[in-house]
Amino acid sequence: MNGTLLPERIDAHLAPDEIVLRRRTGSCRLAVSPDPDAPSWYAALAALDRALHAEAPRHPGSRLPRALATAVAPRLHIVLAGQYARWLLLPWQAEIASPVEVDALARLRLREIYGDTARHWQVSCAERPPGEATPVCAIDKELLDGLRALAAQHGCRLESVRPLFAAAADHWRKKLPRGVVWFGLLDKAHLSLGLLHDRRWLALHSESIDPADHAAGEAIAGLMARSALAAGVATDAARLLLCGDGAGECVTTLPGAAVSPLGAALPWLPAAAANSQRESAA
Repeated sequence: MNGTLLPERIDAHLAPDEIVLRRRTGSCRLAVSPDPDAPSWYAALAALDRALHAEAPRHPGSRLPRALATAVAPRLHIVLAGQYARWLLLPWQAEIASPVEVDALARLRLREIYGDTARHWQVSCAERPPGEATPVCAIDKELLDGLRALAAQHGCRLESVRPLFAAAADHWRKKLPRGVVWFGLLDKAHLSLGLLHDRRWLALHSESIDPADHAAGEAIAGLMARSALAAGVATDAARLLLCGDGAGECVTTLPGAAVSPLGAALPWLPAAAANSQRESAA
């Protein structure tokens, strides 16, 4: 097939303070000014809309029959900052076996923790082998609906929507040692943290933490201690493998833990940011 007819891959990272877009023609990075009276993701979605308009090349699909145009439509891959995802780890229960039962239990647990707000979330339960805990992720349905509508408006196929923490864990999985280890993603204002044993999840937590705060290290250490206690695991010798924009800012202030900074959560994020101009999306 002619190279011009191959579907273009578009990667986008949405965060409360900025969006980063990468496509064939280059990368752009837009600052976001959240509206306090709107959902936290609303301004980021609007910024993505503007970026797609500004960076859109003339696509050959506009001159093709509908079926072929659909086949060559750009593929939009979205990664969402930690603020847009809620995590939960369901312990293995032999009597809860079917996907429907696991999904129902996950929704129940989320409502117990977050109240009626959880009714408006789309819940995804990872498939795990028998005996392993199930990671559960919840994302606002309105955000997902907005992404689908935006992709259709720009003639794209929404190929994937993933929390950045999940994408980063997959990217760095081969770097995780056997035994007990912590894996964390720290961006400018949010921490997603997991505890693993032999690459199996034992705990998952997410909360707001400013890495520039002098007390950030103590806050992370406290969260690690509470997570280890709840999981019933001794983590005195466990390392923390930390990635993300904020990882380097608090590593030296994190007490009582051996920290291995990994760098960017995903390899294309820093490159996209470095090769683009940061513009205001206000």
